[in-house]
Amino acid sequence: METTKDDVRRGRPRNEACTGEILEAALQLVADVGIAGLTMDAVAAAAGVGKATIYRRWSSKEALMLDAWMSCVRTPPVPDTGTLRGDLEVLLGGLDHPLNDRELQRVFPQMIAAAKVNPDVADAYRAFVAQRRVPLQAVLQRGVERGEIDPAADLEVVHDLLIAPLMYRWVVTDAPIDANVIRQIIATVTAGAALPSGA
Repeated sequence: METTKDDVRRGRPRNEACTGEILEAALQLVADVGIAGLTMDAVAAAAGVGKATIYRRWSSKEALMLDAWMSCVRTPPVPDTGTLRGDLEVLLGGLDHPLNDRELQRVFPQMIAAAKVNPDVADAYRAFVAQRRVPLQAVLQRGVERGEIDPAADLEVVHDLLIAPLMYRWVVTDAPIDANVIRQIIATVTAGAALPSGA
């Protein structure tokens, strides 16, 4: 039986370089026009691919946007400096996170908004957040084992108290995030979570 061009296309392996170009184009467009203005046609044109190529990978523009964000933010390794504060300084100061990228700063709130209204995106986003919390939770648990954190402390709350000021500065106030700010946050939170004096 004669092989058609469509058969050849269907059997063609996925081009990962093409995937990267699509994700980059999606991020740029969302930063420029917002998710409301994002279309698969625009992404295809910007990435130099056919729209069918995009739909073979992502069923919606929200799913595409989430994957584009995830491609830029990887889960960091768990440090072990010997002290809680040392571990936190390494982890928070060296986050593989685009905190200085103004383009992604505009994309992030829109990704959260999409997760609030699209169940598929919400599931993927929750899984992404859970994965990102693992290294810091490991550091905090080690702090408990070392006697640097009160065993009665809620580590989920301690985690949130460490991350929330960074995100607030990044998304809401545009205030600087530098080593000094990170050290102040760590000192304040760990002081509150430490074992009481004489315990």
